Amino acid sequence: MRVRPSPHKLEIRFTFNILTLSRFTGIDTDGDHKISMAELTAAQPRIATYLNQHILVEINQKKASLGTGVRFEPLWPDAAQTPPMTEPEYAAQKMDVTFVQTIADKVLEDFWLGFEIFEQTGPMQTIRGVFEQDGRILEVPFSVQDPEYLYDTTYADDPFLQEAAKENPKDALTTPPAEAAPTQPAARLATASPYAAPAVGTPAVTAPAMPAATVASPPAGNSAAKLAVPSESAPPPAPRSDERWWMIRAAVLMILLVVGRKLQLSARARRVSTRRPRPR
Repeated sequence: MRVRPSPHKLEIRFTFNILTLSRFTGIDTDGDHKISMAELTAAQPRIATYLNQHILVEINQKKASLGTGVRFEPLWPDAAQTPPMTEPEYAAQKMDVTFVQTIADKVLEDFWLGFEIFEQTGPMQTIRGVFEQDGRILEVPFSVQDPEYLYDTTYADDPFLQEAAKENPKDALTTPPAEAAPTQPAARLATASPYAAPAVGTPAVTAPAMPAATVASPPAGNSAAKLAVPSESAPPPAPRSDERWWMIRAAVLMILLVVGRKLQLSARARRVSTRRPRPR
């Protein structure tokens, strides 16, 4: 068996000898133990029906069939002129049976094959499966012990859609351009800045003297660029109001302690100076 998957088509070709085909359905209709080309041609629809019934197929995890389009090709020369073949002769002759399944609505993501023909062919029969995809070849044997296989095509993108997009670039999906930056905030920034040029009819504002290193020229074409100020020239951040409040309270408390200590020492000194000696 040779399998050729593509994004929207699955082609499966089986190669049987005539003896195996005769086990699927009766070909020797006249019973003379010979198979003529007329008998072989008349048996082709029955062979196709048998294969569709006994070789199970699932495409994209949905039940399917091998396909209605089937092609028979004898693999020996001058097949049309072949005289009726005896059993030893047609056991050595081989024929290709090719099915083509078209998947038009979506891309072929995966497919599963399962064989139920070993009852007719015998338990010793094996099938050499060859999967050919985009130059890669994978061989999978099928037997009565391993009669099935799931194949993942790994078609992440649909090549047909990509090719159609190349042929019709107007219909291809394009990424929308990025939004242009609004110009109104930039205009307000330029007007509010004391270094911006004054509008017509307004008095000019004299900018305070600043070192040349503290002002960076804005890039050309970008009216919203800000003035760059080095980090060393920036003033330190002011302490928060709650921190200042606690610092004031601690200073007042220290002052009160010092004043109270002084008052205590002065009162003790006055008591000592007014104390009189005891009489003897």
